[in-house]
Parts: sequence; C-alpha cells; structure tokens
Amino acid sequence: MNESLISKINKGIAKSFQWMRENQTEEGTWPVPYDGPMFLLPLYIFALRICKKPISSTTQRKMSNYILRHQLRDGSYGMHQESKSGTLFTSIINYIALRFLGLEPTDAEVKYTLQWIHQKGGPLQAASWCKFILSFLNLYSYKGVAPVPPELYMLPSWFPFHPRKISGYVRIIYLPMSYFYREKLAIEADSLILALREELYQTPYESIHFAKYRGNFAIEDDIVPVTKIYKISVWWIKRIDPLIPRHFKKRALALVYNHIRYEDEHSNYIRQAPVNAVYNTLIHHFRGDTVELEKSWEKLPLYLWESEEEILMQGFTNTFTWDCDFFLQTLMETPNAEDLKRMALKTRKFLLKNQVHKELPSAFKYHRLPRQGGWTFSYLDNGWVVSDCTAEAIKGLLETESYGGEILTDANLEMAIQFVLLLQGKDGGWTSVDKAIGSPKLEWFNAANVFVDIMIDHSYVECTGSILQCFATVKKYRPHLYTPQMEEASENAIKYLLNSQNADGSWEALWGLCFTYGICFVTEGLRMAGLKEDHVAIQNACAFLWDFQKEDGGWGEAQESALARRYIQAENSVVEQTAWAIIALINGGFQSDERLKKAINWLLHQQGENGDWPVQPMSGLFYKTVMIHYRNYKRYFPLLALQKYRKNSFDS
Repeated sequence: MNESLISKINKGIAKSFQWMRENQTEEGTWPVPYDGPMFLLPLYIFALRICKKPISSTTQRKMSNYILRHQLRDGSYGMHQESKSGTLFTSIINYIALRFLGLEPTDAEVKYTLQWIHQKGGPLQAASWCKFILSFLNLYSYKGVAPVPPELYMLPSWFPFHPRKISGYVRIIYLPMSYFYREKLAIEADSLILALREELYQTPYESIHFAKYRGNFAIEDDIVPVTKIYKISVWWIKRIDPLIPRHFKKRALALVYNHIRYEDEHSNYIRQAPVNAVYNTLIHHFRGDTVELEKSWEKLPLYLWESEEEILMQGFTNTFTWDCDFFLQTLMETPNAEDLKRMALKTRKFLLKNQVHKELPSAFKYHRLPRQGGWTFSYLDNGWVVSDCTAEAIKGLLETESYGGEILTDANLEMAIQFVLLLQGKDGGWTSVDKAIGSPKLEWFNAANVFVDIMIDHSYVECTGSILQCFATVKKYRPHLYTPQMEEASENAIKYLLNSQNADGSWEALWGLCFTYGICFVTEGLRMAGLKEDHVAIQNACAFLWDFQKEDGGWGEAQESALARRYIQAENSVVEQTAWAIIALINGGFQSDERLKKAINWLLHQQGENGDWPVQPMSGLFYKTVMIHYRNYKRYFPLLALQKYRKNSFDS
C-alpha cells in the first residue's frame, strides 16, 4: 500500500472524528434536517389555517422562502426538491400554501405557478391525493375523489382487501382519509377559499361535474396509472355505497376513529410520519376534540426544521436513531482514545435509552405487530419500530462495547432479536415495519398515482443485508445468544438475496439510490454471513459497479434510476454513493486495485479541512418517485469506507 495514501487516509479519518466531536450534541446525536418531499410543508400550513393557529410574519416569510426556493423554472413544483419537472399535485398545494401565507396571485412567482397549473388542466387533472386534499380545503368535491370507504375495516381479517394486509406506511394514512371521506369533512368557504376557486379553475366552480373527473390525471401526475381492475372496483363501490345501512356506516366510522385514537396514544401523538400526523390532527379539529387537538399541536411542530432563513417540514421528526447507528459503527476500529470514548459513550447511552421496551396492548386488534425490543427511525416516543434500524443499532452497540459503560443486556438483545426474526418473510427477506401478509396483487389497487409499490411491505434487499450483518455481529460478540433459529434465518436470507440478484449482477434497493445502495448493504451482509469474496454473486456485483465508475474515480447514480429500474449515470460523482461502491468492492477483494485507489483519492479530495463534505445530491429514496436528504450519509459512509479500506489494505 502506498505510504502517502496511508497518510492521507489517516488524516481524513482524523478530520472526520474532529467534525463528529465538534457537532455531537450532549444527548449523543448529530441533528440534521430530514427534508426533500415538496408535499409536506403545505399540509402543515393548511393545518395552521384550518385550526386557526396564529402564525407570525417571520414564520410566514421563512415558510414562503422555503417553498419559493424550490420552484422550477417553468413555475411548477416537483415531488421533491431536486425534481427536474413538476406535478400538478405539488404545484397546486404549494400555490395554495403561498396564498395562505399571504402572497397574492399578482406576485410574479405565484402568477407563474398558476399559469403552469392552468396549462396542465388544473385540479381536475391532478393526482388522487391532491384531489383529496383539495376536498377538505373546500376547493374540490368529494364526489370526484377516489373512494376510501371506512367500511373496509368491518370486513373479516382474512378478507383479501382488509386494511391490515396493507403496508403500515400506507394504512396509517388511509385510516384518517377514510374518516374524511365518509364524513365529507371540509372547512368553510370564506373569502380566500372563494378567491382560490376562481383562480384555480377556468370555469365557474359551481358548474363543475366533479365526479366526471375522478379518473382524470395529467401525464405529469399519472406516474403510476390506475389499473383496470381498480377502475371496476371504484364503479362497484360507488354503486354499493348508497345501499350500505346508515348504522353500519356509523359503526365503521366509530371503528376507524378508535384506530386513530390508538395510533395517537401509542405514538405519544407524534404519529408514524408527518402526513398522518396532520390528518389525525385535523380529524380532532373537525370533531371538536379539544384535548386531543391540544396534544396534537404540542407534537406536530416537532416535524418542522427552522434555519435562519427558512422553515421546512421533515419526513420524520428526526433521523437520530438511524444516524447514531452508523456514527457509532465508525468508532469500532478506533484506538480507545479518551475523547472518542466520551463520544461513543454518549451515543451508546442514547441508543440504549431509545430501545422500545413497552409492548403494544391488543396489537393484533389494531393491525400492529409486537414491537418490544426494536428501535424506531427517530426517537423512542414515535413507537414505530423498524427492522434495519434495530439491526444496525444492535451492530453498533455490540461492536463498541470495549469503550465500557452500560451495555446491551442479554435479555434486551434477545428481545430485539425476537422482534427482528418476526419480520422475516416467507421468501427469506426482511420487510421494514410490517410482516408481508397481503398479496402483491394489492398493488393493483394503488390509487395514489405518484408512488410506486406502496401497498404491501414486501422484502427489501437492503433491510435483509442489514439483518445478516446484525446476526453475524451477535454470533461474534454474544455467541451464546446465537441460536439455530438465527442460523436458519440467515441461510434463508442468503438464498433470498442470491435469488434477488439481477442478471447484470446488481441488487435493487428501495430506500436509497438504488443499485449502489443495494449492492453495498447486500455484499456487506453476505460477506459477514460467511460468503467468500470470490463468490460469483459478489464478483458479479463488483463487475456491475466497475462498469459505472466515472473518470474521476467516483460513482454517481442518477435519481432517474429508481423509476427506470436501471442504472442511469448522474452528471457528477456523489460522496456517499462512492463510499457505498468502495465498501462493496472491498467485499469483493479489490482493495489493491488501482481503480479503487483512484476512488479513495477522489473521496479524500472532496473532504473539507473541517472534516465535513460539501452538500450532496439527495441519495435517499421514497417509493421510487420521491428523493429525500439523509444529510449525514456524506459523513459516516465515507468514514466507514476509509476505515474498511485501511484495515483490509493492511491485512492484504
């Protein structure tokens, strides 16, 4: 190994640790905004106005700044901050949000957006989710909304379309939507709403036959066209609905509200994510539930991130657990320096404190799984435990026990392992928050238009890779807890991953971009599970990556890869994607390859003197159409890659 490269790597690692020391909070975290989607902040703004919450001029200005900064050149707004084209869905709701914040239709940016909206056909051609939002704003009619009947909750649990068979991420949003739909909840049409009706529609609002436009979608919003079978089901639902007895509808509504209250109470009113957090809050407003509404508004601002010039709404309240999992893992191979020990102990304390110990009461009744032992994506209070968040927390905690302090006890580790095992699917892969019990054919009934593969929580290669790493770590550090059940689960997971590999050698991830992310987590999992570096699957994955190395030595996968389902080159190399590729290629035994040295040099060249890396394009992914910032990825993944390269180069 070239001595000058050793020196540069050591210096880069030292600078990274210096950044970590200077930016760690006392509780052991590294706070960053978790932003990207352009449909979140408008919902919060709508909730403020509907609930008549006061909003200062400073807040108005900062929220407007955020929205306007992400306006595209043609006046539209995309699904996320870095979208190259707009959708009616996001353009319309951001237009309304700006009007709610006090901007006028004559303001240049607002006027430009409205012109684009009109060119694309206006709200009548918008995605189903947009039409639903407009309905409770009294800017559209529920007659033109895709039906969300709460009576589905009254069906027997074995029924193929029962909500419990749908992914928790989606089910928890459609839950309050069904309440809105049945009660036709909407705000009063005040002067601003009347003005917006005139602005958004090019024909008189009262003359519009909204039901006629239920299935009409502009090409910009028709990313996932509804299926013929879904259209037939809507036809039947609309005709059956009037025949449902009133008392049955009333019982269904009460059942749905009971589920809403359950979600509120067992997520400490934080809820699963921001969309259902807003919707549940509005349910309480329309019902006049003053106590529940007050509790909602105590927690809803947790989703906001405020800077000097902007306010945005995050995809979760924070990324603390997920980020701490990986920051802690960077300390695994490090000499036990006193300052690094203090840093590690704080993060270990945070993770240990945020393991979920309290079990859900009557979990099955409310379509939830046991959660005891798991970790959430953010804080303990959220209550929605996640398979790979749990696996990476276990890995980090076990790898850093040599620092001393409180440890993850055998009892708590066994509890966590049992939770993880629960989420393994029949195919051998792991889901994220639910057990895959619904048929993949439920995707035929995806009516969101703008999200892909949302209906069931199926197996994900990246989650499966994380769990394989976790089980291998348990086997190494707590061998007395490594059971035949874990061994069998690992064997089945390996089979799943080998069967899931594409013919070109890649693995496709869903929660990160996309092939680079998948290959990184899978190869790390397979190697830790015992596969050799020369295994044909690992070598094929490495060959795939080599084909896409850029001239400068890095890797850059374009956001379009997700929807196209094939690797598309980005214009520039990306720090975290290059780190993922380096980790994968070291797993393939390429640590002495000159091409990998070139990648290491490129990565080191990007690092600033303060140990940080410049802002990177978004590499996080949400259902193939929405990108999201994981702003700490550029920090811990390069550090992990450099450490892995240093260790393996010395060993070789």
